[in-house]
Amino acid sequence: MPRAAVLMARELLLAGRGEFREVQVHTFQNDEAAHDDDIQEGIRREFITAFTNILAELTAEFGEPSRSGDQHDGPIPLNGVFRFAFWSVGGNELYLATAHEDRELPYLLILGTM
Repeated sequence: MPRAAVLMARELLLAGRGEFREVQVHTFQNDEAAHDDDIQEGIRREFITAFTNILAELTAEFGEPSRSGDQHDGPIPLNGVFRFAFWSVGGNELYLATAHEDRELPYLLILGTM
């Protein structure tokens, strides 16, 4: 049975270009937590692990990404991208990205199409 990320990716690809879904979000409950370096690093590691797991799931389904990296990629409509991967699927580009723009802002793991 296909896993959750693959199902979500297929739904997005059917919907067409410019669609996205939040796979995982972490918001800070207060400024103290947002400014704690240990908390920030722990959340970053958690999002990298989640990204890596979903990357493996999508790669098993759609093949190796056409491109990937650990810094912002221009076409992704997010600021602070720190991991991304793209697949070309049926005339669309599917992407997976994790981002964190600034300390007080949420960490995001997004699956989308272009």
